[in-house]
Amino acid sequence: MEYKIMAGISPKDIYPSTLKLGGSNPQGDQIRFTNYYMELNGKPYFAVCGEFHYSRYPEADWEKEIRKMKMSGINIVATYIFWNHHEELEGAFQWEDNRNLRAFIRLCARNGLYVILRVGPFCHGEVRNGGLPDWLFGRAFDVRSNDEGYLHYVRRLFHEIGAQSAGLMFKDGGPVIGIQLENEFNAAAALWELTAKQGDEYLSGGIGGEAGSEHMRILKQYAIEAGMDAPIYTSTGWGDAPFLEDEVLPLYGGYAYTPWSISEQNPDQKPTAEYVFMNYHDDQGETGEYNPPYRRTKYPFACCEMGGGMQTWYLSRFQVEPESVMAMSLMKIAGGCNFIGYYMFHGGTNPVGKTGYLNESTTPRITYDFQAPIGEFGQIRDSNHLLRPLHYFLRQFAERLMPMATVIPQGAVSIPPEDSHTLRYAVRTDGKAGFLFVNNYQDHVEMDTHEDVRFEVELAEETLSFPRKSSLTVRRNASFIFPFNFALAGLNLRYATAQPVTMVETAEAATYFFSMPEGVDGEFLLSGQGITGLTAGSGAVEKEADGSYSVLIPHDGSAMIRIARAGAKELRIYVMNAKEASALWEIKDGQSTRIIFSEIPLVQTAEGIEFFSTGQSSFSFREYAGTGAVSVPEWKTAQAACSIAQRRDEWFLSYDLEVPVKEIGLKTQRIHEHKLALHIAPDALAGVEDVLLSIDYTGNVGYAFAEGQLFHDHFYNGLPWELGLSRFRDTIQNGEIVLETTPLRKGVMTVVAGAAMAGEKRFTGEATAVFHSVTAIPVYRVTLTG
Repeated sequence: MEYKIMAGISPKDIYPSTLKLGGSNPQGDQIRFTNYYMELNGKPYFAVCGEFHYSRYPEADWEKEIRKMKMSGINIVATYIFWNHHEELEGAFQWEDNRNLRAFIRLCARNGLYVILRVGPFCHGEVRNGGLPDWLFGRAFDVRSNDEGYLHYVRRLFHEIGAQSAGLMFKDGGPVIGIQLENEFNAAAALWELTAKQGDEYLSGGIGGEAGSEHMRILKQYAIEAGMDAPIYTSTGWGDAPFLEDEVLPLYGGYAYTPWSISEQNPDQKPTAEYVFMNYHDDQGETGEYNPPYRRTKYPFACCEMGGGMQTWYLSRFQVEPESVMAMSLMKIAGGCNFIGYYMFHGGTNPVGKTGYLNESTTPRITYDFQAPIGEFGQIRDSNHLLRPLHYFLRQFAERLMPMATVIPQGAVSIPPEDSHTLRYAVRTDGKAGFLFVNNYQDHVEMDTHEDVRFEVELAEETLSFPRKSSLTVRRNASFIFPFNFALAGLNLRYATAQPVTMVETAEAATYFFSMPEGVDGEFLLSGQGITGLTAGSGAVEKEADGSYSVLIPHDGSAMIRIARAGAKELRIYVMNAKEASALWEIKDGQSTRIIFSEIPLVQTAEGIEFFSTGQSSFSFREYAGTGAVSVPEWKTAQAACSIAQRRDEWFLSYDLEVPVKEIGLKTQRIHEHKLALHIAPDALAGVEDVLLSIDYTGNVGYAFAEGQLFHDHFYNGLPWELGLSRFRDTIQNGEIVLETTPLRKGVMTVVAGAAMAGEKRFTGEATAVFHSVTAIPVYRVTLTG
């Protein structure tokens, strides 16, 4: 079936923003805004922002995890500053150890990442009272108001944060480029959870009208007074949020999983509208719930809370589909978003406070894994492998994409989320070149597979129809980007049924890397001007009547296309299958980019690279090395127990690594079906980075105890409960962990009236509480230099 889109538009109208934002640092770097995107040093800068909460992670591991975020393509780290994590008891501020904000910011700077501080004072983040301390309630003033009593404490908090971040603002040469004021003002209420349970009772959630805008103005004034003088001030824009015109950039988001919409009366979530294409930067178009109190074209459409996952809630036990995260990013970018932000990108663990547990009452007491692209114990998830090539694309090619306007086919905005039959697509274009976006994912809907698909893109001076040589099948849950009239180092790629990822350039060649979606053959049509020869390793090459070259690469393999040109260096296109693309990692070597393929996650350090291998003591990786005419530094290991062997594989240098196998001493004592005692050998953590317990069970809530103290928990959702032990060394020093689960019930609960003073609950149905198995998996850390 052919799908048409009229894309012969004029270039988008882009002009300096009226936002009173921006600034420069001592190094001469400048941040500015147009009405469509952020600029760094006068060029479009695509922000890829990921949330990571320092107070929910051990300080000793911060840098390692920050490096994982950077390797994932994140360039800005956002973090909440939870008031009750720092001033749980009135007047007793804590800024040490895992709450050392200053150290966290400096580590982000050391690893080349910008920072946005979400200073609150209300944060939410599934923290008790949304982060407001217990002692702030029950006073003669309202929280989140313009009452002088409340503002006195807010000003004091901001001065504390300002002291911790002093000298680290962008203007000082530091990494802090943004301050978020408040959070979800008028959208989420400040629940006093000592007296109420989530859903039972709400207190002040904000103030509307001019008073709300005045509140945001006061918060900005307090932040600046406290030294938090940054080029960007933001606030969340959804939920009838107050609007501080030209002073603050409103940020948006979207989630595939909305547990707040679930109740006992309505246990099933409805599909969201997040996966229907919209033009967020169009004053006339339909944009669903996005209806800001300003012209949409006045400010960039930017996001801070795109669902990188979601925390399970007591009444909502979903499994986040990795494809939901990738498709969410694609939909926002297609709709004109040039600033994406994930909540969460990195999961964490709630600290236990002096006054008890600090979780929101709907969520687990301890775990805040969020099923994020990087898990609570540093696990690299499937969603990360899907997102990383997209982030590399944005890093390499965003300057082309960002000025382009969104074009949506007629009627596409009106597609109901429940529609599983209609193929969804859009383009971003300047009328001559651009990118085709295709999405076949929808949350809580089983989408159709679309076979024999062909697109017709009508541009200002030509019409492109593709593919021509192959049959395109769009599988269920697929989402991808195809380029058209894409410049390749002086050549024109008229179209490709593969997604550009990145490129590297050496003295011998410019090499572009493209990823084929699963099940889609890579079809490339190249204008022939300047080409003197073209070959493809395992594909079919055909010269067309007009002199252009058509290349077809089968989707189940990978191939190198080599293009010789008169008077220019060789051009290469490495076409990868979907699995290979998910194993691609970029590292920087000075001004150069190096490409590594590894199924084992890695990070870059000042000395080289480090691998984090879960369960595999031997593994391989390879680095793109070209023809060998230009030397690539060899990797070496300083670990005495690690062996490394190198070999040449056509375009790559391949390495085989091996470290000694670590046997984890773990004995399981079954006390009941629903209760186990685990005995761990004293040397279990010796010589490894971590030991990850994979707990297979069926129950309602899982609890982990050591010496009678709860140190971890899990809301059952059908996936294994994962528990890393390295951060609990002191907790489990006697080597024993007790696991317990409560029954998972399927049936009916009724209340039987009994005595005058009490009622009895009776359950009829099936109740299951059983541990099936527990496996201890070593996590190896392998360090290479080179």
